[in-house]
Amino acid sequence: MRTILLTEEEADVVVELMRQCFEEHVAKYNEQKYPPRIYEDLRRVFGLVSQVSVGDIRTAVLWKFGHLGKKRIPRHHERLIWSLQRQWPALCPSLSGPTVEVFTNLKNAIGGRDPFITSAFFVHLLRPREVPIIDQHNFRAMNHYCATVRAGWRLKSKPRTYEDLATLSSFLSDVRSRWAAVDQSTVPDERRLDRFLMMYGKALKAHKPPPPRVPPKPPPHGRSETRNPNDSGTRIRLPFGGSKHYFDANDLVRHLIESGRNHIIQGQTNCGLSAHRKPHSLDIWLRRNFADNPDTKQAVNEVVNQLVSTGLFEEGTFLCPDSGRMCKGIQLVSNVRR
Repeated sequence: MRTILLTEEEADVVVELMRQCFEEHVAKYNEQKYPPRIYEDLRRVFGLVSQVSVGDIRTAVLWKFGHLGKKRIPRHHERLIWSLQRQWPALCPSLSGPTVEVFTNLKNAIGGRDPFITSAFFVHLLRPREVPIIDQHNFRAMNHYCATVRAGWRLKSKPRTYEDLATLSSFLSDVRSRWAAVDQSTVPDERRLDRFLMMYGKALKAHKPPPPRVPPKPPPHGRSETRNPNDSGTRIRLPFGGSKHYFDANDLVRHLIESGRNHIIQGQTNCGLSAHRKPHSLDIWLRRNFADNPDTKQAVNEVVNQLVSTGLFEEGTFLCPDSGRMCKGIQLVSNVRR
């Protein structure tokens, strides 16, 4: 399953971003909901397919979906457990071939509307050194990092195919390999890296604002339709913009609406454009769109103050999509959100 997904340069950037907030997110993992001891027991038991009991199958499903200790289990998960328990003896002979065939056989046996996650988890238990745990959260985190370092990365909302599983496996291997090149002593094992990605992916989802209810229309003649609530000027001066000294604050409003966000991190940094580590920041947006020299920082405090004074924005601290930390930024005020 192992292939190269990221270049060394891309993986190095991902590792640097992860290291900034790694321990913070790993610490949020809920071991009571996902007991490590039970997980390790499952890996040991599933190492020999013939010794897997109906009780082990039930425990595996409950662990995967965070139901251990609950008095009431969702009906569709009870049906899933019963179906797997019933089919397991007949399935065993088909679980010893190539990994992709094992995955396909399990997926076909499970059936239903979305058998992917359960199939992938059982393949992981059967072949933990080859197949990682996958869910919507660590998959979201992987996509976020890949899109950060590679323009045009194809985003998928949820994993659904064996190729998605192979992509995550390659991503994890690339990250751990380049992390070792930076600092061998702090390279996380597969479980700690999975915990980080799961919690980081949850943080990305929790802080993602809802998409705009009404898609923005293209402004006529290149001018923005959004009006300042106070009818005051929206022209913002860039102290270090060069010959392009100004931009219209309404252009930033439109940028945020079109991107499905209501806030943006300031991200002012004294570095060249290629070395900037916050590609989703105001600083990068200004450099790429309005500055003569994109290697000069633009989102200085004076610019933020001007944006706030238009009445279109308010200042605050928000989750940075690049570092995973709370950072200074601005957000749209409620009466200009669409």
